[in-house]
Amino acid sequence: MAAIGKIREKSGLLLAIIGLALAAFVLGDLFKNLGQNNNIDRDKIALINGEKVGVQEFSNKVSQQADLLVQRKNRNLTTEESYTNTINVWNMTKREVIMRQQMVELGLLQNVGGIPQLSMDEFMGNIYSATPHREVVRFFTGDYNGSIAQDQVKGFFDFIERGVNSENAEERSKAMEYKQQWGLFKGSFKEVLIETKYNNLIVKAYYLPKALAEMDFDANNINNKVAYFGASYKNISDEEAIATDADYLAYYNEHKKEFDAKEATRKIEYVTWVVRPSQKDVSDLRAQIEDYYSELKTAERSSVPYMVNRVGDNRYDSSWVSKGSLSVYIDSAAFAAETGAVLGPWEENTAYHIARVMDKAMRPDSLKASQILISYAGAYGAQGITRTKIGARALADSIKDAVIKDKNAFETLLAKSDDPQAAQTKGEFGWFKDGAMLPEINEACVNSKIGDIVVVETTIGYSVIRIDDKLASVPKIKIAQIELPITFSQETFNESYGKAIKFAAVNRNYESFDSSSANNGLNVVKGEFVVELGTGIRGLKNSRDVVKWMFDDKTNVGDVSKVFDFEDRVVVAVLTDARPSGILPLEEIKEYIEPLVVRDVKARMMLEKVANVKDLAQATEFGAQVDTSMVSFATYSLQKYGPEPNVTGRMANAEVGKLVGPIKGDQGIYFFKVLEEGQAPANKDLEYMQQRSASNFAQHVYPNQRNPQAVSAYTPLEENAEIDNNMFFFY
Repeated sequence: MAAIGKIREKSGLLLAIIGLALAAFVLGDLFKNLGQNNNIDRDKIALINGEKVGVQEFSNKVSQQADLLVQRKNRNLTTEESYTNTINVWNMTKREVIMRQQMVELGLLQNVGGIPQLSMDEFMGNIYSATPHREVVRFFTGDYNGSIAQDQVKGFFDFIERGVNSENAEERSKAMEYKQQWGLFKGSFKEVLIETKYNNLIVKAYYLPKALAEMDFDANNINNKVAYFGASYKNISDEEAIATDADYLAYYNEHKKEFDAKEATRKIEYVTWVVRPSQKDVSDLRAQIEDYYSELKTAERSSVPYMVNRVGDNRYDSSWVSKGSLSVYIDSAAFAAETGAVLGPWEENTAYHIARVMDKAMRPDSLKASQILISYAGAYGAQGITRTKIGARALADSIKDAVIKDKNAFETLLAKSDDPQAAQTKGEFGWFKDGAMLPEINEACVNSKIGDIVVVETTIGYSVIRIDDKLASVPKIKIAQIELPITFSQETFNESYGKAIKFAAVNRNYESFDSSSANNGLNVVKGEFVVELGTGIRGLKNSRDVVKWMFDDKTNVGDVSKVFDFEDRVVVAVLTDARPSGILPLEEIKEYIEPLVVRDVKARMMLEKVANVKDLAQATEFGAQVDTSMVSFATYSLQKYGPEPNVTGRMANAEVGKLVGPIKGDQGIYFFKVLEEGQAPANKDLEYMQQRSASNFAQHVYPNQRNPQAVSAYTPLEENAEIDNNMFFFY
């Protein structure tokens, strides 16, 4: 396959294209990095408040989480997904260590064998409970809103205890799998309980005194009647409002804390050579697909799936398809052709294609059925089930016989279903497309008549299936397709790589990089605000190596990189800026604050224009009109103008009848007069205000569906932690 053929034999390429001088350049870059980072403790990922996070321990966590992701996605992780998983594990580990340290300091954990942890009673109480912890519910049902019984939990642990020593290999393997899953869950669950305990402490310590509750009540319920107008900044054009260096500096000094970078950042500029297939590459691939056409035409039917998987960029798909679902190039021809016919080649979506009709049949496009699932120990997903496979089959057959005798028995016997969603769905699949179900269930529904009751064995157990309905049958086919991407050859890649390595060798500083890029018509792309543990550079997939080069101690501003090799392009970069953490300099954020600085200039100009305003009636001089609204201290926006909290706050506390202004707002300069002062309601429900305030506070502390990443209680702990992080040197 073309993709596999792109093996980069770069050393030979250097000699062949550029010569010994460029090879010496590359060797010099290699020697530059030898012996680097010798002072790093290679057994330490990080030091958190003096506590060591070991490499092996951390690596094991990363591997375990990666395995879970692979199982969940049913495919291998991409490079970026793997690195993201590593960063997620780091954030989780950091959080666990910091929270545990805080809990030890507060005396809220027991010291068991020298290890601070929750008591066993506290841990098990969240598992064996009439209302188990939501994480336990999700572990057993896959849904936070699911439901589990205590005997189901007990059955799960009993199966593990019995199964790990079982003589039945299948049962023993399943028990070991469950044991591993529980072990992974137990570790993370303990940390969840520790943080929950800390959050409970914070939340229960919160109290709003009645005096403050009354102020909160008044702020929400006392409404002043206010007349006002605003002289909008839009009345002054951007061309009139010219900001000076002094204006930028004044704004910067007033808002410095907003520009505090928590992490060091880097900037680069880079040029790219995109590798595209040459005319020769296209011709060679066309000849190759012709050869595959001949092979597919004469291949034995049973060997076709293996051929597709061997030579195609796709996998063999045995699904039945209906007319209109294939490529427009072959859809009509495929349904008119006989079984065994070969179609193509045709070009579509930058690939060559051929196809062979494997089978034809009349099948319903959609079906409707219901299920009673009878699982058994060892079946997929049968957590907590102790029933044997023989017992499951016998029970399924008895249910089938009962339903055949009495159709209404299906609803009654549904209580025996091991499907955790059976109570909600009443066992109904509803309408589903042909091929959407497990193959065994799907074929049973296709081949049975409406009203039939059948027992089907699958990986999840025995399903008693009732065929409720099906659409009329339509022509369908099975078709084997081979896709051959039109991509570049190794020779074409070598040509682009040679250009890049020559560019990198000749241009060794920013000035040379910049001028040579312009002279050669190369498009220069910027990568800004890149952090040390960042996944990569925006626009460049799998570019973690570029980030590592940017943050290497030996890389200085102005240095030009080696050639970075990506899937379909090669890149050379130059480091243009290196910023430590802390307050960003003005020149760094000048373009970002420009609209706000210009707004301040307009405000200053408008203040001069409104200097002689003595009455609200002068609103028309500024293209405005007087509006009247009811305003409380809690009012956030002004009608017709938008968010103006600084202005509405003044309106809620001004004297009646007094003209107030000018007041600088976000949208303009305001004048107002309180016409009537509002009165608080006679009955003040202060208890409600206290409860509401406590509830709002808790929502910022406890993770929930609306706020799954609530970190208010944890964030200050991390901000004040001393963390010596070596992650960069390992990942």
